[in-house]
Amino acid sequence: MHSNRSSIAAIRGTVLAGATAALLAALGQPAAAQANFDRATSVIFANGGALTTLDPLRTDYAQTSFAVNAAYDTLVTYDKSAKVVGRLAESFEVADDVMSIAIKLRPGVAFQDGAPLTADDVAYTLDRLKRIGIGIAGQISEYDSTVVTDPHTLTIKLKQPSSIFLGALSKIYILNSKLVGANAGSDDGQTWLQSHVAGSGPYSLSIQQGGNTFLQLNPNYWDKAEGRPQTIVLRRIDEGATQRDEIRAGNVDLAILGMGYRDAADLEASGVAKDARLKPALQTNVVFNTRTGPTADPRVRRAVRMAYDYEGGLKNIRLGNGTVANGPLPSTLPCRPDLPQSVRDVEGAKKLLAEAGVKDLHLTLRFQSTIEVQRLEATLLQSNLADIGVTLDLQPITFANYLQTLASVDTIPQMMLLDDFAQFPDPGAMLFKTFKSNAVGTNRSGYSNAEVDKLLDQAVQTKDDAARCELYKKAQTIIDGDSAYLSMYTVGRPGPYRAEQLAPLEANLVVFPVAPSEFRLAK
Repeated sequence: MHSNRSSIAAIRGTVLAGATAALLAALGQPAAAQANFDRATSVIFANGGALTTLDPLRTDYAQTSFAVNAAYDTLVTYDKSAKVVGRLAESFEVADDVMSIAIKLRPGVAFQDGAPLTADDVAYTLDRLKRIGIGIAGQISEYDSTVVTDPHTLTIKLKQPSSIFLGALSKIYILNSKLVGANAGSDDGQTWLQSHVAGSGPYSLSIQQGGNTFLQLNPNYWDKAEGRPQTIVLRRIDEGATQRDEIRAGNVDLAILGMGYRDAADLEASGVAKDARLKPALQTNVVFNTRTGPTADPRVRRAVRMAYDYEGGLKNIRLGNGTVANGPLPSTLPCRPDLPQSVRDVEGAKKLLAEAGVKDLHLTLRFQSTIEVQRLEATLLQSNLADIGVTLDLQPITFANYLQTLASVDTIPQMMLLDDFAQFPDPGAMLFKTFKSNAVGTNRSGYSNAEVDKLLDQAVQTKDDAARCELYKKAQTIIDGDSAYLSMYTVGRPGPYRAEQLAPLEANLVVFPVAPSEFRLAK
């Protein structure tokens, strides 16, 4: 047995060594050398899309969030049961009036430059977000100030009650205040943080070159774990087919951002990689403009919902990776009402249009044409609506241009196809931003319902988890009845990985994107 293990190890080492020369060229050999690149102890992620900044302010973008999570720590996080637990916070207590949070920091935590992490760093991080007011700052808009009692004790004060503020802190990465302050320039360190890190996380930035980002393991990290890779490489590969081919060649170990379902299935079927089939809180929706035009009539919205072929779309486009929707929020979130799954009913849809007095209806759907599944889903919906006598025009739009349309309810698209996910696993993270009538810029449908507003106002002031959960359920039931969205399905994400290099991945993660620091080398 020992000789067999030795032979396998020798073969694996030979394969890795043989692939390394070609890989170094692809990664940029000087950069790899500076990063102390050793293929046997490194993990290479295919990172679809541009990583334009390492500033934790922009972790509302998946690419930045993926990289930053390895280099920084948060005060709290969520466990696998979607319960808030401490990270840098050794303990925390939300006040009864939900207007403040008392926090005791974990002692002995240091930043990567050796400076101790203190309450002043937490205050600086939160104050900076408040000053700049963009990106992830939108998740903590209720923040007012921080009172520092001693280096490890602080109280976060809010401008108004917020029962979800504690959970939002799971998205706030704590900065080394002295280091960022010394490089603040005229924009609060935004320029400097584009290509530098100032965190206390398990990895530090080694170098960036040619679209590749190298992260090195921090040997002094406070939360040590066996099997962490010595080097993490975020390699930019935008095309899913190229990601697939590079996994097949052994030049990439994992692809999440950009890999398509069909390519992942092909890799698994061929035995080259396994698919973790990640299950984040991610839902595919068509967002209606509920204020103007034909879709302002809820009967029209319901008719469109009834026309869509949910089972066909899930099976043939998403290859069964998910479940048909049964409400406005992803089914992987807690505190959801027991609503029926959406079903296709062509005759029922025709009847609703007749009741609404609608004839020769023309609608417009915006979608991102660069995303294969969106092209297919848009075409399927177009075909389904033709079956009920509705003409659907398909108009591509970039996500950046779409975000600009949300500045006013007057410019919201008539219909928009989106994959939407919760920034953290609390229903309030989506409900307050998406369905509150005064949430201009994030309320993508212009939805307004006084009863829903009242329920959400109660929920945000309710400390008791069970009572808040019931308020969430009531709000979702009303929203679903109003058909603000055509919710297609809660979808999984393909996560093809090379099992000879990576340990098996946890398939039930609800946080997206997955953190690179969670991965371990295969033994």
